[in-house]
Amino acid sequence: MQSIIIAPEERKDLILRMKREAKPSRRLRMHIALLASDGRSPTEIARALFCSRTTVYAVAERFLREGEAAFDDRWRRGPEPLLGEEANERLERLLEEDSPTSHGWLRSPASLELQAARPATAQRAGHRGEPGDTPTGAPSPRLPLEEAASGPAREELRRANRAEESETRRRAFDGAEKAGSFFQEETKLETNPKVGFYWMREGKQKPLRTPGTNRKVWISGALNFKTGRLHWVAGERRNDELFIRLLEHLRKIYRCHKELRLATDNDSSHTSKRVRKYVEDSGGRIRLYPLPSWSPESNPVEVVVWLSLHEAVSRNHECAGLDDLVELAEDYLEETQPFRLKLGEVYDHLERPPP
Repeated sequence: MQSIIIAPEERKDLILRMKREAKPSRRLRMHIALLASDGRSPTEIARALFCSRTTVYAVAERFLREGEAAFDDRWRRGPEPLLGEEANERLERLLEEDSPTSHGWLRSPASLELQAARPATAQRAGHRGEPGDTPTGAPSPRLPLEEAASGPAREELRRANRAEESETRRRAFDGAEKAGSFFQEETKLETNPKVGFYWMREGKQKPLRTPGTNRKVWISGALNFKTGRLHWVAGERRNDELFIRLLEHLRKIYRCHKELRLATDNDSSHTSKRVRKYVEDSGGRIRLYPLPSWSPESNPVEVVVWLSLHEAVSRNHECAGLDDLVELAEDYLEETQPFRLKLGEVYDHLERPPP
């Protein structure tokens, strides 16, 4: 192996950079070059760094030939990428600037689900670590609102959705006699986004805008145990008024059902005097069944619905205001229905399933 000579100042700078280097492969190559400049033999270097002598020889020869460029990883061997420069620039822009909502997706952060909906070439580019770790905005048949993110086209789709919603309510009314058991729970949406994992370039952190003043809204939902449909109302506070509004909403939808049974937690908004009086005045049509305290796993609304809502909408969201966030959340809930119920382990010991 030829001798490696590094000037004292360059050696000092290289030692500092090696200590701060986060990538193990680059740090190993720097360490090999430094030990080789001290006159260590390939065998000694291999034993000290727990690598092969072949690696020591390869790094030393490359360092003599390329200088500090020898510390960088080489491109992997294989066929040339199918994506051209223009496609790579577009994928890079999607990765670093755009969000799924700006291309019509009913999600705030990118996900593997969205990657599955984009072209296979773009997926391969994303898995190689090249630009393309976010969806390209290709339309998906599962989400009809994704064809337009804003403007007149979206408003037209929303009007069509309102007509579909009335039809959905009519179908729910027709089948009301077969559906009377619900799980109820509230959740909170905030303009200050929940921070979580996000697709981004390696070594670059995507900035996340936060509002100057945090605003929030509560959503109270009731999940039909038999049909998997969720019915909800929104309000500024989690109180008995919001809960009573939800009960009124359910009574209007399931008008012909003689009894509505709701499993709720023990929050004061569900056990207040106003709620008890409302239940008594219903003449036995509304019955509340309290769930065990401190047991969120016993409520499928918490386990299935709210968990997916926060994962898809409120985590890393870039909504300009509270109205946009609520609109995105309601669109997501409407398009994801019906939900598949997932009961927690607390129900495994029951002799028969809930009604």
